[in-house]
Amino acid sequence: MKVSIVIRTKNEERFVGQVLEKIFSQDYPAPFEVLVLDSGSTDATLQIVARFPIRLHHIAPRTFSYGRALNCGAALATGEQVVHLSAHCIPGDHMWLANLTALLEDPAIVATFGRQEPLMGLNPFEELELQAIFPRDPNKPCLSIFSNSNCAIKRDVLLRYPFDETIPFAEDFLWRKLLPEAYKSVYVPEASVYHSHPLSFRFWAKRFRVNGECVQYMDRNFGIPYAWGDPQDDLSRLSKNWMALMRRELEYFVANRYYRSILMIPVYEFVRTFFYMSGLRRGRKIYSAHQDPQLV
Repeated sequence: MKVSIVIRTKNEERFVGQVLEKIFSQDYPAPFEVLVLDSGSTDATLQIVARFPIRLHHIAPRTFSYGRALNCGAALATGEQVVHLSAHCIPGDHMWLANLTALLEDPAIVATFGRQEPLMGLNPFEELELQAIFPRDPNKPCLSIFSNSNCAIKRDVLLRYPFDETIPFAEDFLWRKLLPEAYKSVYVPEASVYHSHPLSFRFWAKRFRVNGECVQYMDRNFGIPYAWGDPQDDLSRLSKNWMALMRRELEYFVANRYYRSILMIPVYEFVRTFFYMSGLRRGRKIYSAHQDPQLV
């Protein structure tokens, strides 16, 4: 079957060239196309992607949401299978695409998602999380129910069950939760990519705040608990989790000799807690219990 690989970009000059080089060196027997959806890059992203045989589509930044971009990619795709890949997720080997899409030949399986490995040493905090969530061993359970950073979905299913276009983040988690139970998605650790974000407190503060908003969005609009937290979380409830995370990070950093990062542990966990709680409060104000999610 023909595959359409959809990549969303905005200022992705650091890794997008490596991503595309890996894609076009895949050992894949069937034809595939690559669509790049750019939402206003101001760095060298567009010059880099122009060096490859891709289809480029522009999305107005003011209309961007993750879900809307994913749905746009499905609408533009010409393949029967749609692969979504973040622009900074570098395929681990030349069999990535074949491994990711192979199980979609099974009529009972509508989606697959692959492993996400950290770039070792770039961000020790995320490194620890990714290794726990996405195990290499296929006999160990994946702690994520789905991720569109590295996934393949049958296009007819995407068109029938599009992503929510309003949720500020975690649209992949919500999509999987809303998919009919009979539709199977499978974790494929052999389809691995390298996926890391630098340790920027500005970036992670925004991510933690949005996670808090998503907890409220899913609860108030769908009655769905988000794996990241609980709508009633407060400082008292979070303090035990905060201490457990700090102990785990300390043990990992010592074991891997990330000694310089040890002093950052309390700062990182303070940022996580403060901005997550800020997102919870903001989410309570934005999303009422009876709003239609498409009208929020």
